[in-house]
Amino acid sequence: MPTHDDGPPTPSGDSGDPLNSSSSGRRRFLQMTSITGLASLAGCTGYIGASRDGVEYWTLFGGGDGTVMAAIVDEINAGDSYDGLQINRQRVPWEEHYGRLYTSMVGGNPPDIAVMHSRMMRDYQDSLVSVTDEIGTEPYLDEMAQGGVVDGEQLAVPIDTHPFGLYYNKEIFEEAGLDPEDPPNTPDRFAEVADTIVENTDYWALDFPEGEYAAETMQMLLHSRGGQLLTDDYEPAFETDDGLAVVREMHDWVHEREWAPVDPTNGWDAWNRGEVGMKIEGTWHITVVREAGFEFGLTEPFVMPDADDPVTVGDSHMLIIPQSDDRNRERLEETIETVRLLSQRFNDQWGYDAGHLPASEVALNSDTLRESDTWEQTLETFYGMVEEEQVVRPPATPNVEEYTEQIYQPLDDMRAGNLTPEEVIETAAGGVTQTFERR
Repeated sequence: MPTHDDGPPTPSGDSGDPLNSSSSGRRRFLQMTSITGLASLAGCTGYIGASRDGVEYWTLFGGGDGTVMAAIVDEINAGDSYDGLQINRQRVPWEEHYGRLYTSMVGGNPPDIAVMHSRMMRDYQDSLVSVTDEIGTEPYLDEMAQGGVVDGEQLAVPIDTHPFGLYYNKEIFEEAGLDPEDPPNTPDRFAEVADTIVENTDYWALDFPEGEYAAETMQMLLHSRGGQLLTDDYEPAFETDDGLAVVREMHDWVHEREWAPVDPTNGWDAWNRGEVGMKIEGTWHITVVREAGFEFGLTEPFVMPDADDPVTVGDSHMLIIPQSDDRNRERLEETIETVRLLSQRFNDQWGYDAGHLPASEVALNSDTLRESDTWEQTLETFYGMVEEEQVVRPPATPNVEEYTEQIYQPLDDMRAGNLTPEEVIETAAGGVTQTFERR
């Protein structure tokens, strides 16, 4: 089963770090000490990575975009135009990435560069090197760049944003008597298409993610109705009529309308066999559908009824430089140049080969990107949502992994038939409250 980030296959083929037991050790440590002490702790043991030649770069990309990132790094290492710059790329399995990164920073042997989702910034911001003067935010789309800015300092550099879209199988549309060039980008049209697929074919109409991306799907639908997951004080904000309507909608996709299977693994397998009409997934998913081999289209995931301002949800992959007292100036300059190359010089390739929407303004406007199949198939739609300010970023908070788990576990239980929508709201709200009370 294809995946996006490195690690074991998941039904969604997704684009973030999964929330699992690997976070528990970091959570326990955070209860005993503060992340703000990382810099001083790191200075106690020395920088092990300095013994190797080249810039140490940790990624969590596997599958199609892992292959693309490997090719980019290989081109830099083999090139004559980069003053002998060498990058030691290490693919850390995605379920281990943040645990290893945290441990390396505490132990004083962090990589020179690591990939970080912008939602994770709050837990690490006090132990990152500022690149405000060396790189700055001007080369990038402002919305993406601001995800790495804290108190006026640029602590992370974006390489992309990866929102959700609604992929659809054009071959199933034709079999159902639907126009494959008329995508269902409104709630009414979405419902009409889903009913038609169920009535006229033997296929599922829809599949959607489980796990953390079930929580982000909930966020997308909730924001479309003017709501949000959390208040500014990190309290649950979904105990509302809109919150309940969203969870009921997700419940009914499976248990009332029978558009989607109960088991998301069955949904994933059926989609890859060409037996599902539509699927909510992110930018990275283009490599999956290309491998699956059926004709596909993409449209905006505007599927929530009574949504006055429909949006999608999209985080960004950022590049960070963890602090290290033992990194000398030459190594730092090589590190900054590597960040610049990955986020600017090769950013259009990250778009047309990996499928993510590039962060660099120059890359976004390059002829190579705009004339690519990827632009026509997916990125033009994603960029349109960015231009229309229809992309919402997951909130950057402390305890991101923990509070998100408190939302997605009840949602997954509901899909399995074990909880009602009302129980999901109550259980998730209680779990989120407890998570932030433990801070």
